[in-house]
Amino acid sequence: MIQGLAKRLQIARINKELSRKQTAELIGVSESLIGLYESGSRQPSLSVLMKLASLYRVSTDYLLGCDTAEKHVLSLEGLTDRQIQAVTLTVQCFKGQAD
Repeated sequence: MIQGLAKRLQIARINKELSRKQTAELIGVSESLIGLYESGSRQPSLSVLMKLASLYRVSTDYLLGCDTAEKHVLSLEGLTDRQIQAVTLTVQCFKGQAD
């Protein structure tokens, strides 16, 4: 297993404000498979990883943990889902995008 991949996939999806269902439909896999990727139970194939990177507009190196120097990326590793949502909402407020 690639350490941190699951969390980086989840964070990238949340940053793009996509649901698991939307993500699955856009790349042609099942919603449950996206959940398995984000829980670390399964790893995406190379072709799926490339589709996810393109959809999320991040590099495959970032998703794989090889490149942590992505522009404007915060590491949310170690945070709970609720904490990640709070950080996301805070960032959206600063951008003037919050409801």
